[in-house]
Amino acid sequence: MSFTHLQVKSGYSLMNSTITIEKLVKKASELQFDALALTDENVLYGTIPFYKACRTFGITPIIGMTVTVFNTDEENESCVLLAKNNHGYKQLVKLSTTIQTRQQKGIEKGKLKEYTEGTLCILPIHSSKLKTRITSTSYDRVKQYLDTWEAMFAPGDFYLGVEDHGEENDHAIHNATKAYCELYQTKAVAINDVCYLNENEDIAFDCLQALKHGKQWSIEHAKPTKKQHHLRSSLEMEQVFHDSWKEVVLESGNIAKKCELSFDFEKRMIPAYPVPEEVSAHAYLEKICWQNLEQRYEVVDEHVTNRLNYELEVIQSMDFSDYFLIVWDFIKYAKENNIVVGPGRGSSAGSIVAFVLGITDVDPMKHDLLFERFLNPERVTMPDIDIDFSDQRRDEVIEYVRRKYGQAHVAQIITFGTYAARSLVRELIKSLDVDQQDAYFILKEIPTQSSKTLVEHVKASEELKNYIKHSEKLKTLFQIAVVLEGLPRHISTHAAGVVISEQPLIEHVPLTVGTNETSLTQFTMTDLESIGLLKIDFLGLRNLTLLERILQSISYTEKETISLEEFPENDGETFRLLQAGLTNGIFQLESEGMKQVLTRLKPTSFDDIVAVNALYRPGPMEFISVYIDRKHQRKATTFPHPDLKSILESTFGVLIYQEQIMQIANRIAGYSYGEADILRRAVSKKQQAIMEEQKQLFIQGCLKNGYTREVSEELFAWIVKFSNYGFPKSHAVAYSKIAYQLSYLKAHYPKNFYAELLSSIVNQHDKIHVYVNEMKNLGIPIFAPNINRSYGKYAVEDNGIRMGLLAIKGIGNQVIKEIIQERKNGGPFKNLFDFCLRVSQKAINRSTIEQLIMAGAFDDTYSNRASLLASIDQAIEQGELFKEFSDQPSLFQDQLELDVNYVDIEDFSQMKKLSDEKDLLGVYISSHPLKDERVLLRKNGFVSLDQSKRLVGKKHVRGVAIVQAIKAIRTKRGDQMAFVTLGDESGEMDAVVFPDTYRTINRWLAEEVIIVFSGKIEERNGKLQWILSEVVKFNRDKLATNVQKRLFIKLTEQTKKDALSFIQGLAQEYPGNTPIIIYQEEQKRTYQLSYDYNVDPSYACLQALNKKFGRSSVVLEK
Repeated sequence: MSFTHLQVKSGYSLMNSTITIEKLVKKASELQFDALALTDENVLYGTIPFYKACRTFGITPIIGMTVTVFNTDEENESCVLLAKNNHGYKQLVKLSTTIQTRQQKGIEKGKLKEYTEGTLCILPIHSSKLKTRITSTSYDRVKQYLDTWEAMFAPGDFYLGVEDHGEENDHAIHNATKAYCELYQTKAVAINDVCYLNENEDIAFDCLQALKHGKQWSIEHAKPTKKQHHLRSSLEMEQVFHDSWKEVVLESGNIAKKCELSFDFEKRMIPAYPVPEEVSAHAYLEKICWQNLEQRYEVVDEHVTNRLNYELEVIQSMDFSDYFLIVWDFIKYAKENNIVVGPGRGSSAGSIVAFVLGITDVDPMKHDLLFERFLNPERVTMPDIDIDFSDQRRDEVIEYVRRKYGQAHVAQIITFGTYAARSLVRELIKSLDVDQQDAYFILKEIPTQSSKTLVEHVKASEELKNYIKHSEKLKTLFQIAVVLEGLPRHISTHAAGVVISEQPLIEHVPLTVGTNETSLTQFTMTDLESIGLLKIDFLGLRNLTLLERILQSISYTEKETISLEEFPENDGETFRLLQAGLTNGIFQLESEGMKQVLTRLKPTSFDDIVAVNALYRPGPMEFISVYIDRKHQRKATTFPHPDLKSILESTFGVLIYQEQIMQIANRIAGYSYGEADILRRAVSKKQQAIMEEQKQLFIQGCLKNGYTREVSEELFAWIVKFSNYGFPKSHAVAYSKIAYQLSYLKAHYPKNFYAELLSSIVNQHDKIHVYVNEMKNLGIPIFAPNINRSYGKYAVEDNGIRMGLLAIKGIGNQVIKEIIQERKNGGPFKNLFDFCLRVSQKAINRSTIEQLIMAGAFDDTYSNRASLLASIDQAIEQGELFKEFSDQPSLFQDQLELDVNYVDIEDFSQMKKLSDEKDLLGVYISSHPLKDERVLLRKNGFVSLDQSKRLVGKKHVRGVAIVQAIKAIRTKRGDQMAFVTLGDESGEMDAVVFPDTYRTINRWLAEEVIIVFSGKIEERNGKLQWILSEVVKFNRDKLATNVQKRLFIKLTEQTKKDALSFIQGLAQEYPGNTPIIIYQEEQKRTYQLSYDYNVDPSYACLQALNKKFGRSSVVLEK
């Protein structure tokens, strides 16, 4: 192959190329290139994936960079630097790091020389001063200019880059450059500045530039400025330069031969832990482990010591002692500084070394966890201990690591935000100015969070395919989108990853700068692991912050210090809470589905929580019922083979955990646990060749242990089947521990739990509503915000919880700080006038005071909110006036007294007050809009949502509720329907509105609207829901106040016993608007029962009454 592309930009030149690495290398292979360069703009983001892809396709990778160079005359130029060898690559790493960490867009020409050793340079004429000078100034001046460039590189390593894109003056530039090169013996090479893959993708590139600058774009007015910048074939390049200068095409091949570098993907670079004594890292690790052993185990028996010795031997043989010490050290720092650390995560919880070091809080001996699931001596890979910290304090731990090992040795890890299908289409809709109706249709066909590509979406929907065909604009949009999909669009910081290195990181990886000027690696997590750097995940877990704050709250309110380690593992109160499914706010157990499972399971041990956590996933869910039935002895527990009983007995014969697969292989087929882990990986990844090899080994092991071939094959098939579902028990135990700890705190300290839970979700009104409802059901009152009692967040107060001022929409920290500080200085606020006198008007303006009043924060000082609002201006003016006097205390001492005189005005209606509360707080606090209407509603035959739960299966049940949430969807036929959440003073329920009904109401149906409805209550997936058949807006004036029907019942001596309880039960079964009049025959007394006894006098209802009291004693008056 005579030509090699030496200037190619990928999508990692953010927004300046439409090429992904995968497509680039695949295309190069199709075009039969032997070598290929990657030269992104000032960055090396794509180096490792490019290198690997090239090696896979048998192409020699050339690593380079297009560098922006600043001149003293402020005219920027670009040059292409290519690494000739590994030293040259290191120079590029340092150069890119310098440019990116200084947040410059290039480097000064005078400083470039510091980074050129081991590299060669191509100076593209089209992006340098030569473009104009070569044809318009003397060659002496050109030489003078080029000498400054050539002097920075080794002899023979400087080239002029010649391009031909069919532009008007290209040939003139070629001729002049060729003449110059022949005169001064300067080398030149053909390049093509590739920034899109195929010739017809210049349109997509042009559109990308419009997206980059936020401009409108249309195919009609498109004038691509970069034409012929595709990955031309070797033949194309030869044809372009054949007549003018064919030698420059051949020179590209010569340059390719000069460039050869390699990466060692087998290398591991774990930094040394600074041990405090003159001992080895492993000796120090052993010392700490044995010192801590007795703190972890009350009885240190032979099993414990053997396990610890074994693990330490494996760790030493794999040279991972430093790694364990590094992790131990920063977790020790976190715990000493009261930063809550998770009990463990992933397979590391299977290590006794991790347990005695305090890295995890899960005892692997107690829970039957396997070390080889974490570190397998049969398969040497980097260890991977991921650690959860309180998300509010995670950064403190990272900062500690940065200080300990040095800024140059620690960095966080880059990630790339990419153009996903839906987000890309949205961007293009805006840029191409697509009609709103078309936009709605297209986006409806591409679901949020879908993992499908655009091509897959179009292929899957004939409707979408046909829709696109009928619009040229939409055809263009999708043609462009297919090219741009998957491109990186911006960089961000990995949520958890931190890399630590023995040598300065710049020796191994290029760096850049993230948010808050944090050092970021230019390589992603996967690429860092490839080159052997140590990566540790410092994860921030919100639930650990919640645990941390609940413990602090208990310490403050109860004057009691409790430790997570002290919680009893079989606490009755905790398990009663779990059995009732009261798990709102509980990590891993909060979903509706999980609540239903818990109420069916009735967990009685920690192992039950672990099992359900592992089973509650797509796939293994189908075995939940088996587990529950066997636990409660409704079905017999069976085992595939009697010898598996000891392994599967704790899970009632259900294979749940990956560790159980390993134990079976060990017990039945004689595998070591290391070999068993290889089997587990093979069957779970469905690697056919390895699986077949493992099958033979498994059968041979079984035969050797005395099992028949038939049993051996059956057991292997059974393992393969369940391998899809197996979950790491170590992870399930660790996360179940957090769930149990939160459940314990909720059961024993519910007020502290709810106060901190609500504080953690400020402004998430949907969740606040759920939690407040649950609190009310448990009898825990919630009090409105109060200027004299509230702090920023929710707080425990007396027998309930006081809302924090932050819960009020629009109230920020500055306002809260001012209020609390003034309360400290001058005591409680007496009234609105006192408040306006004492607080700073700069911190708290009129609008803020309005919000505080409407949220009920001033109710304790004066209950008329309308009057409070009307008096604001007066209070502010008086406050400003009195402040002036208070500045001269000697003149007016003890003579100032505020004139507390509110504007006399009628207070707002209860409905208006509640509406304001809902708007500002997200929930109704002082009451509920339907509470005061309940008597009239019940008289009219409307049941509350709580009462409706006793009417499952009944039709034409009538209710009134507020629409709290609406989720509209389309059926397979394209009809709209909705899932609605309804609420009243008794609680909330879900409802379904099918298309026929929804069609008639969707124009006015909205959140916060009060509706009247009738329908049927059904149980679906263990949860009750309404199926609404009729829905209208609530109108109080239409409620009947006069009785249309009355039902008379005569009670005799024989029928009066338990009559009222019977009628009450009937009223609950047949609620309606017909009052019941009782006539007691003996006393000759007549009275009307309360509205709670009103019934619907249906045939079934009357039949029941006739049967109980006799037909002659029941009369319906119409």
